[in-house]
Amino acid sequence: MDRNTQNHNQLTKSRLSRFQQLKGIIFTLIFVFGFFRPFIVDAYLIPSGSMEDTLLVGDRILVCKFMYGFKIPGTDIKVFDFHEPARGDVFVFIPPHERNLHFIKRIVAVAGDRVFTEGERLYVNGQRVDEQSYTKHLPYSHFRKDFPPFRSSEYLSQDETYSDFTLTESQFRHKFPEGKPFTIPKNMVFAMGDNRDQSSDSRTWGPVDVDDIKGQAFMVMWSTRNRPAKMWEIWKIVGNIRLNRIGKLIR
Repeated sequence: MDRNTQNHNQLTKSRLSRFQQLKGIIFTLIFVFGFFRPFIVDAYLIPSGSMEDTLLVGDRILVCKFMYGFKIPGTDIKVFDFHEPARGDVFVFIPPHERNLHFIKRIVAVAGDRVFTEGERLYVNGQRVDEQSYTKHLPYSHFRKDFPPFRSSEYLSQDETYSDFTLTESQFRHKFPEGKPFTIPKNMVFAMGDNRDQSSDSRTWGPVDVDDIKGQAFMVMWSTRNRPAKMWEIWKIVGNIRLNRIGKLIR
């Protein structure tokens, strides 16, 4: 076998070796991403205006699913729990009253906190929360502004924790003329929409169990206006894209 043939064979073997390595890397990435993606990040589309102006209808957001940790299937072992759910977090969860849906709200209070509202003012542990930079209020709303009592007692547990707070508004004011904050139960968080007067949230159907939290929202991946456009109306389709929102961090 001449030298040229030997060199050609070595080059061919080298290329095959690199190709095999590349295939191994590709299959490894596919396996790892495919296996772990359900635990890492997911995308959700915002369907309502309850979080305006932080999030708009048509925003597609990315949610970090492991920020609060996740349980290994079939065990009670929790891993990658970087921090506990905290006040101010925008998060995705399964609400207690509609188990087949995902909601997105902001955590305003955590277990042990005492929460109540007076008109447009939110108080946690007796201190008014400065939330003017991310909330908005409307002059009129079909929701009652003050909390407690809860707006819809039929969604709540019959536990005595809620007994005083499921009274009618007049009964509650008569029994507690000076008011009575609601204390968030253990392993629960209190959720409210940033569009405070257009949001069905924990003031209506109660606190959220931490086991129902799916993750923390951190970025707007894509955003389009909900305006009709036919497939051939390219200028309308392009015009519907909110370029200034793509990549926007959620705070």
